[in-house]
Amino acid sequence: MRSPRVRPERIIAAVDNMRNDGNPLFRDKAACALANDQIHLNDDQRLRLYERLVEALRDEKLQMRQIALKALQIQTGQTKNFDPAAPPQVREAALQEWTRWLDAYRSHL
Repeated sequence: MRSPRVRPERIIAAVDNMRNDGNPLFRDKAACALANDQIHLNDDQRLRLYERLVEALRDEKLQMRQIALKALQIQTGQTKNFDPAAPPQVREAALQEWTRWLDAYRSHL
């Protein structure tokens, strides 16, 4: 049985909801959908999701950074020692690790 394909605009909408919805419950639901629905994504869609989640680690809102990290951790098993509550300069080192990981992931596609 084939897994259903997820349209790219669904990924973009879910990340946008995760980052910008005015209701925290909807932000959380969008993050859960991103973390759990990812098994149905093809390689390009998965890359797009990872790119947006890594980008969300830079969000100014602590909750967004926490949600993005949790989704990445669920899907990759990694945190890269990223602490969403750390000061920006401390987070930057882990962000660089995520960026290198994303570049390596992209190069293997």
